[in-house]
Amino acid sequence: MAKAITQIEKKQKNLQEERAEDLSAIVNQIADNREVIQDTLVILQELHEAGMIDMLKGFLRTREKVGTIAIEQLNQPGMHNIIKNGMNTIGLLANMNPDQLKAIFGGLNQGLEKAAKSTESQEQLGMWGLMKSMKNPSVKTSLNTMVSFLEGMGDGLNNKEIH
Repeated sequence: MAKAITQIEKKQKNLQEERAEDLSAIVNQIADNREVIQDTLVILQELHEAGMIDMLKGFLRTREKVGTIAIEQLNQPGMHNIIKNGMNTIGLLANMNPDQLKAIFGGLNQGLEKAAKSTESQEQLGMWGLMKSMKNPSVKTSLNTMVSFLEGMGDGLNNKEIH
């Protein structure tokens, strides 16, 4: 009959063997992710050439001072209004129909171009010219749009619930 095993000997690796295995695992990982590492190095080189790495190092070295200054600036009374106005603007943009906004901005751009040309020529529009322009379909469309805008804005201002 066989003897019972009462003692198990574990082979313990020495420090050099552990480091060799660790290095082998790192080299394998580098080989597996070669493209990603090369892209990362290209990005880092571009950031270095642009001076961004030096700026980032300086920022990290003075992060406590920069943080203190940022908090002080955020605590300014005007900054609270800027943040609130920014959030309200984002809410406004989220509620707008992009196609309608594109049409309005397109008309606004053309109107600004025409207004710039008219200021260059410095022609004065008299009362007769103003009345004559009311027959122009483009002017009628623009006036109708502005009156509709004013009506909608008035309805919004008269509404007691502010959204």
